[in-house]
Amino acid sequence: MDLLRGSRDAAADPASEVRRLRRQLRREQARRLAAESIGERATADLYDSVRQLRSAQAELLERADQARVVHELARALRQDLDSAQLVNRAAESVGQATVVDRCDVLLVDAERYAAVRGTWSNGPDAAALPQPSSFVDLPEELTTLLLETASLLEPLQIDHVAEDPRLGLHGGPAIERALGIAALLAVPIAVGDEVVGWLLLSSIRPRGWQPREVAICQGVSHDLVASLVQVQAFEQQRESVRRLEDLDRAKDAFISTVSHELRTPLTSIVGYLELMAEGGMGALSEEASQGIGIIARNVDRLRALVEDLLALSAYDSEQVSLDFRPVDLAAVVAECRQMLAPATVARQLEVVVVSEGEVSPVTGDPVQLERVLLNVLTNAVKFSRAGGTITVRLGVDEDDVVASIADEGIGIPEAELDRIFSRFFRSSLSVADEIQGTGLGLALVQSIVEWHGGTVEVASEEGCGTTVVLRLPRHQPADQSADWPSVTC
Repeated sequence: MDLLRGSRDAAADPASEVRRLRRQLRREQARRLAAESIGERATADLYDSVRQLRSAQAELLERADQARVVHELARALRQDLDSAQLVNRAAESVGQATVVDRCDVLLVDAERYAAVRGTWSNGPDAAALPQPSSFVDLPEELTTLLLETASLLEPLQIDHVAEDPRLGLHGGPAIERALGIAALLAVPIAVGDEVVGWLLLSSIRPRGWQPREVAICQGVSHDLVASLVQVQAFEQQRESVRRLEDLDRAKDAFISTVSHELRTPLTSIVGYLELMAEGGMGALSEEASQGIGIIARNVDRLRALVEDLLALSAYDSEQVSLDFRPVDLAAVVAECRQMLAPATVARQLEVVVVSEGEVSPVTGDPVQLERVLLNVLTNAVKFSRAGGTITVRLGVDEDDVVASIADEGIGIPEAELDRIFSRFFRSSLSVADEIQGTGLGLALVQSIVEWHGGTVEVASEEGCGTTVVLRLPRHQPADQSADWPSVTC
């Protein structure tokens, strides 16, 4: 009843109805305005999101491009092994990547890098600009500003030289007159916290420097330092090798000269000893004969040393005359065994030769191969204990003839095995036992065998003996067509 009465009252009062309708209209307008506001805000937010996404995408693409450029430049830098070539390549690579008028690389650490510099110019106008040869040749106003920024290890960006307040009233014009440039980007090249140089981008017109250009310069400066350190180490190593090679050549020349000069007096001494021993200079007492015998033995040792030195010098200088032909190692071993018979009998040593099947001839110089086997067998005799056995085994292994000489002597300490082919090396055991020797035998053996295309291996155990294994190329009958000429290497 109340509702009906209210409706009738509203119908009876037109003014009230109008007010109600107006309120309803205002509510609808407010709702519409609110909806429009929400839509506008959503649209604005969506636009901002799209803009941020596009900016992030552009930044990612730019960073990817920067990383690609820096990676390619770093790979190019690693190709150079010379400091001057390295900085020139760095200047050229950065200049082309950033498309500036000129790019300079100045290294200021003269002690380490000898004031190395590199320059790249883009076109004839840029090439005609003055080029500083070192850091100290830059205008004072610029070097002062560079030193101030060096402590921060940050790039120095000058968009307009004439208008940059940091250069003062006269600094900008001084730089323009000295370098002919209007804009400059300087990126420090640092090793740790120490600035060793600058990577300079120059423009003949005022311009702003883009983040991409700064990022490329910073990336290359870092890789340039790593490459410079590597190149410096390589150059030092190369210089050390060159000096060692010079010293080695000087040593070889000295040894060769001294050895040649010793031959003449030795020949004279041997001649007079033989004359005295035969009584050509009068009868000798028993004591004098014994003295001459001692002198003769020591002269023989000295002459053997001279011959070994001359042979090693000849192999080192590649002045070796080798008469290649088929050589029967068994016959060479038998001859060496006979030559060493007095020494083996005196020390009650037994030399056993074992041939494992039919042993083929080898290809080599018979005189030099006899020298090899005689040196190895002489060592076996010297280092064997009295009453011991020396075993020589001959066999064939595929295309090689293998000769193994084993003794039961004092052996070689394991720590010294890697030095046994060094010249003048004598093991601590041989020195302690006062066993005579020059330390040249195995060095000469190795040289001769390697010139024959073979190898030498040594195995030893202290107190148990030493085994020397020689491998030499087996003679191939088809090679007889070459008639085995004498070859001078």
